[in-house]
Amino acid sequence: MLIDEVIKQNLLLRVGKNIRRIRKSKNMTQADLAFKLNADPGKIGRTERGEYDFKISSLLLIAKGLGVDICDLINENNEDQTKSA
Repeated sequence: MLIDEVIKQNLLLRVGKNIRRIRKSKNMTQADLAFKLNADPGKIGRTERGEYDFKISSLLLIAKGLGVDICDLINENNEDQTKSA
């Protein structure tokens, strides 16, 4: 695997983990978030597992749907920084 692919995969996994953590902290299901975003619930699951290579515009919509700053989805070790909507 090329270095760029490793970096990309690590980013996708980190963002997915953050989305899942924030979503659960707001007592939302994947279906709840998908409904709020008018998205396919399967895409939310794939994103949380790091299997979906999202666009920045998608990430902005997810952040808005969760009521957080996009940085909260990207940052490492931000478990205590979850903002309330």
